[in-house]
Amino acid sequence: MKVLITREAEDADRWASRLTGLGALTVVMPCLHCENITDPSVATLLQASVEISGWLVLSSRRGAVAAARMLNGTLTSRTKIAAIGPATARAAKEAFNRCDLVASEHTAKGIADALLQRFSLVKSAQPTRVVMAGAAGGRADVEITLTKSGVKVSRVDVYRTIPAPAVEPKRDLEAEELEFILLASPSAVDGLRNIAIVPRSAKVLTIGPTTSAAAIAAGLIVHGEATEPNLDGMLDAIE
Repeated sequence: MKVLITREAEDADRWASRLTGLGALTVVMPCLHCENITDPSVATLLQASVEISGWLVLSSRRGAVAAARMLNGTLTSRTKIAAIGPATARAAKEAFNRCDLVASEHTAKGIADALLQRFSLVKSAQPTRVVMAGAAGGRADVEITLTKSGVKVSRVDVYRTIPAPAVEPKRDLEAEELEFILLASPSAVDGLRNIAIVPRSAKVLTIGPTTSAAAIAAGLIVHGEATEPNLDGMLDAIE
């Protein structure tokens, strides 16, 4: 099979290596890029939020790296770290030398539920505080779920995703005989539409419901959705 990968260059190369090892032909066409937020006031806000919070929640590998830069790689032992999945947990361990909780369900709801379960096992007279470090414009599922249960949540955006800018002429993908197009974020959807003409014959697969909604809104036909928000989930959708 021939697969188009639209992630940022670094992430796309990792996916391409994995897929190539499984026998796929891969085309890497980054449709977005990520950048850390470097505003000193944001770093100050994150530092202040962490100081009064029992948990730092990381929703992505890139968020872990960006948060570590803002915190200079230091975090007191009284603030625990929760990661949405294994890749984010690995990034947290590289940045902070530890990760205290990884969700068994690798979604925002999964990490929120895992935290609530952990909180229920620890009785405290003080209200639990959590700081969420994520992407600007990202979903608020963690905050919503925790807040409904009485947890005080602060959100600090530590990086942003930027779609590839529009170009003319756009790259016509019809001649590339793609079987699958993998989309892992709404920004990738916007970037894809900005730089390419998408053949209707290619099967569009998304990493989750938010990306599916963005793809449909952009006029793409979604053929499948990952069973969990990572490459393994994408492979399940392909199968």
